[in-house]
Amino acid sequence: MTRSLTLVALLVTWTLGAAQDSTFDATAEDVTAAPPDFNGVWLAAPGSIGGGQAAEMAGSEPPQFTAEALRVRAEYDLFVDDPAYRCSPSSIVRVWSNPVPIEIEQQPGRVILRYEYMDAVRTVYLDGRSHPPDAPPQLLGHSVGRYEDSTLIIESTGFTYSYIGTVSGTPQTETLTTVERLTLSEDGQRFRLDIRHEDPATFTTAWTATRDYVLTDLERLVWDCVLKDAGYEAFDDA
Repeated sequence: MTRSLTLVALLVTWTLGAAQDSTFDATAEDVTAAPPDFNGVWLAAPGSIGGGQAAEMAGSEPPQFTAEALRVRAEYDLFVDDPAYRCSPSSIVRVWSNPVPIEIEQQPGRVILRYEYMDAVRTVYLDGRSHPPDAPPQLLGHSVGRYEDSTLIIESTGFTYSYIGTVSGTPQTETLTTVERLTLSEDGQRFRLDIRHEDPATFTTAWTATRDYVLTDLERLVWDCVLKDAGYEAFDDA
């Protein structure tokens, strides 16, 4: 299936599902015998992704920006500055926000997150290690995590400069730290993702973005971005 047809089919699915009840189930409490099971392929819940600004994750409170972040946002040109034109996944918010499958694989001592968007892969270490102080910065940061009841908590640092929001041009700087909380529903078919951002160069206070995901039987495809075809023009006639 071509990428254009895949995106069209998914967007139709979300549009039809938007009217469904999106109430998030209570999380399981009795999960002490084993970690919550996030294994599988996940997709943003129906109605949680729309066009324009809604393509970015939102929170209960709007972010409060520094003067420098406001300047960057004002000068940002989506059709010039978007990292997608460089086949870059941009940020952890961007890979979570794209309306295509995300595969989670739980292994002993680590969790592997494989995003269809830009074929991005993240490793979350659960073996008790700390963030290496001398590790080179990465676009998606360095991640360590742990389980707490039905929640997988991921703490990341060591980011390179990019954009948290590629529609709005919200910058990501080297001072960013994030905490992601993936909380599994009682039936194991849904989880809520909360990403808390602390970046004194971008936000005057911590900002948390939220989105729900549902288990799906869709296959995670290969994105295979090619620089000469990168961007949005390929979907103009979709």
